[in-house]
Parts: sequence; C-alpha cells; structure tokens
Amino acid sequence: MPSPPAVDSTVPESKHRIYLDHAATSWPKADGVTDAMVEFMTNVGASASRGNHASAMKASERVRSLRSKLARFVNAESADCVSFHSGCTSALNAVVHGLVGPSHDIGRGSHILTSSVEHNAVLRPMLVAAKAADARVEEVASDANGSLQVNEVIGKIDDATRLVALSHVSNVTGTVQPIAEIGEAIAEINQSRNASNRILFLCDAAQSLGYVPIDIQTLGVRALAAPAHKGCGGPPGIGMLYLSPEWHDRIQPWMQGGTGHDGRSDAMPQTMPGKLEPGTMNLPAIAGWTAAMNSMAALEDSATELAALSQQLHVGLNGIDGIQVFGRPGPLPIASLDFGPELPPDDAAAILDAEFGIEVRSGHHCAARIHRHLGTDSAGTLRISGGHGTTPEEIDAVIAAVAEIAAQITSLT
Repeated sequence: MPSPPAVDSTVPESKHRIYLDHAATSWPKADGVTDAMVEFMTNVGASASRGNHASAMKASERVRSLRSKLARFVNAESADCVSFHSGCTSALNAVVHGLVGPSHDIGRGSHILTSSVEHNAVLRPMLVAAKAADARVEEVASDANGSLQVNEVIGKIDDATRLVALSHVSNVTGTVQPIAEIGEAIAEINQSRNASNRILFLCDAAQSLGYVPIDIQTLGVRALAAPAHKGCGGPPGIGMLYLSPEWHDRIQPWMQGGTGHDGRSDAMPQTMPGKLEPGTMNLPAIAGWTAAMNSMAALEDSATELAALSQQLHVGLNGIDGIQVFGRPGPLPIASLDFGPELPPDDAAAILDAEFGIEVRSGHHCAARIHRHLGTDSAGTLRISGGHGTTPEEIDAVIAAVAEIAAQITSLT
C-alpha cells in the first residue's frame, strides 16, 4: 500500500481551527454553559436532596428546573418521566437493564428487535441483558446509506416481541430514521395486546436532541435517551431518560444507592424518577445544561441552517472524483466518506488535521455493524459532522481539502 500522500497545503501555521466532529461532541459549547457551571461551583456547591439548608434547596431547585424544561422540550406527560444519568449510555443501560432480565418485565422467551445502525451504547447492554434473560435479539438491516424501511422493521415483529430499540439519527451517515411511522405502527399493534405484553419502543436520540424537534407524543416512543453535550450544546457527564408513565411501575432500578429519599429503607424508591437516580447528581453539569437550554435558538431557524449545510456538504463531496460518500442530504450536516485502499480513514483524518486544521473523526464510530452494509467493515469511514455554529465557509473548506487530497491520490495511482 502506498504511503499517505503528502499534501502541500497553503494553510499557514496559525491556521484557524475548523471543528467538524459534532457527532462526537459539540464545540464550542452553548453560550453561558461554562459560566453557569463555574457559578454553581462558586456560589452554591451543595448536593440536591441532601439537606434542608439554603444551598441544598437551591441545588434541588436547579434539578427541578431542568427536569421541567426537558419535559416540556420533548412534550413528556410530566417532569417525573425524566430521570438524570451520567450520560446517554447510562440512560440506555438504565432502561435496558431495568426492563430486560430473567425476573424483569421483558423476560425469558422475549423477542427484541434492533437494527444494524445502532450504536454500541444500545447494542452492548441489550446483548448482555438478553443473554441473561434468554431473550432473542434480531437485527434489521439498513440500506447502503444507513436507512431503515418501516415495512422491514414492522415485518419482523412477532407475538413474542417486547422491545424495539432504534436510533433516531445514524451517527455514521446522519440518516434520520422513520421513527414516527414505526411508532405509529407499534402503537396499533399494542392496541390488540394486553398491558402485560405490550411492546416498549425505545429511541436513542443521542444525535437528534437539540438538532431535530422531538415530540414524544408524535414519535410514538415510550422511552428516549439523550445526552446534554451534543445537539443541546451542554456539558458532558449528564444525560436524560424519558420513560412513559405506563412503564414507571414496571422498570427496576439497575443501580442502587443513596437518593436522599427515605434513607431508612434498604430498597430504592418505588416511584419515578428517584428509583433510577442513585448517588450524587452532577449538579455543575445540570447547571450547564440549563444554561444551554436557555440559550438555544429557535429550532425552526436552526433546522433551516443545518439542512442547508447538509445539502452543501453532500453536493460538494459527491462532486469529487475518487471518493465514495455515504448518506444523503438531510436535516443534519453529517457525511461519511472513503478514499479507497490508497488512503485509510485514520491517515486521511491526520492529514486534514495537520495540513488544513480541520478536525474530523475516523474509524467505526462505535457503530461497527452498519459498516458491513456500507462496505467499510475493515477500516471504517472518515466522518464529517457539523452542528450549531458551523458555517458555510467551513463546509467549503473541508470540501476543498478533501478534493485536494483526492487529487493527490489520483496523481499517485
């Protein structure tokens, strides 16, 4: 295999940093996030639900405020439907391990449906929980752009299906899945079932919350997990789980510990959200997430800008000879590409960083199964992902850089 081409870039050493790895985490964070976190640590500093003094009450109010904001943001039935976790991964583990198991609601003999698009944050806990429960996991294949078809998902549901878990947006291709249509079909199936064997529809909204408007009632999902640090522009270390009221009594705590509620009991609280919130909350992150929610621009305006960036990115990349582009223009400016065997994604990312000051991600992006359908199983892809604050000039810059690299490869082969 030839060595990676040395690109003679004209970008000066003091080049501007172009951050296009928003699918991993947003940067810079939303206005006010850092100040809010520092303010909390400086002026409050107490734990929530751990005392009746003034600072503890202020901390508890911060928790209540953000819980209410997020409940309204996703149109949840009540604030009690929203629990806080150390991130989206933790939230997904809470719902999967809290409902799938040999003595849990989704138990032995159950059928679990997921897809090839899913992130390891969904797949890994699900496979572990399903094995313990002797449940069957089935995967719906995506097409070559990472899209799922409604009829293929619904066609795999059988009488034993108790859980359907799907990503809202692919973190590899940016494809938005038909969650609302699938949710509507699952709701129709559930109408003919008893309450004890209804299907739980779980949505991983890691790539969509804060970018794409989310209405729980419209999507038809009964559980949804999302982090603060991506589309919301908040800090890492905090995530949310929405859980429909009909599942509150059925979920079991997957972790145990102090909650500040009835400390004399040996058991976790029996009510939501406390039953899923053991330990000391990440109050600085909660303060930062609140600031991010307060500063978030109207999603309608932002959505128009993001869709325009997506169109610009895909049209530009697809006009470059010598590369393969995965995904289509859509609501989010995310695309994956492959330069071919002459330039592995890791080397391409290193060139973009060193020579152009453009930061992107290479590899399998913690979603290895989708690469079997993209034909990139061996080395993964180079992923370009914009977000709030990404400019058309930055998209132009990455398109020009990719074109220059591709031209260099062509000249060497």
